[in-house]
Amino acid sequence: MAPSGLTLNKPVAITFLVLVGGGIILYKYYGKTSATAPPANILDVNKEAQPASVQELDVMKLPDFPPVSADQLKSVQIEKGEMTVSAGGKEFKIYYQKSVPSGPPKLTVLLLHGQAFSSDNWVEIHTLQYLASWGYRAVAVDLPGGSKSRAKDTQLGDITKADFLGALVTAVEKGLKPVIISPSMSGSFALPYLFQDPSLSSQRAVGYVPVAPAGAGSYTDKYPQSQLPTLIVYGTKDPAGPNTKDSLKLLPRSQIVPIPEAGHPCYIDKPDLFHKALYNFLKDLKNT
Repeated sequence: MAPSGLTLNKPVAITFLVLVGGGIILYKYYGKTSATAPPANILDVNKEAQPASVQELDVMKLPDFPPVSADQLKSVQIEKGEMTVSAGGKEFKIYYQKSVPSGPPKLTVLLLHGQAFSSDNWVEIHTLQYLASWGYRAVAVDLPGGSKSRAKDTQLGDITKADFLGALVTAVEKGLKPVIISPSMSGSFALPYLFQDPSLSSQRAVGYVPVAPAGAGSYTDKYPQSQLPTLIVYGTKDPAGPNTKDSLKLLPRSQIVPIPEAGHPCYIDKPDLFHKALYNFLKDLKNT
């Protein structure tokens, strides 16, 4: 008999003592380490720290760009010429068209083109003229193989398209960073230049405007590491549009602006809507 007069069941008593002892040990261990122990589920904590999902904007609801009269557009001077781009020990003769504002430029915008297009398209839809009227220096080029450049794409040889674009940027901007607009095929130049090493993307450009660029799915593992402000543009009637959007929206500082009722060259199909999206993107950028 126990002193209390109760019968002591030895197996129950042993189990009880084991549970109590184990509880004391666990309490002492976790009580001492709780201040420095990692979160119970670190993946959940990291998810909470991720930036909010990329915003998709309705271009119809964006503020309009400042009105520019037909006479003002005609008054913008378009300089046409040929620049020499040195890359990999070779020299490339690249045709360009340029517009400049009346005062000091806010930024330089470098406009590339798709496979079936050229720098002429940016003049025809008045992009160079609008950019100058908004206070930007604009340079549209014909890439190697383009209609008016004497350089042929076969001349690149072992020079990568990324290295060529780097040399072109140097020739255009002379040490400063441009905003790069790259539709379709020209994505094969711009995407590797900006995102092969995403830590350098913000050092190589102030902003990026991909328009359904070729190869958008090739750098999905790199995009999340970039802090380059990006305006993702595509036409809602472009079959390739949704795929490029889904890849590029991994860029954390991007915004998406679909162009309604526009095809693959949405900037040509709906130039006013494209210019509205471009104006609202550019006005918040600074060359730092």
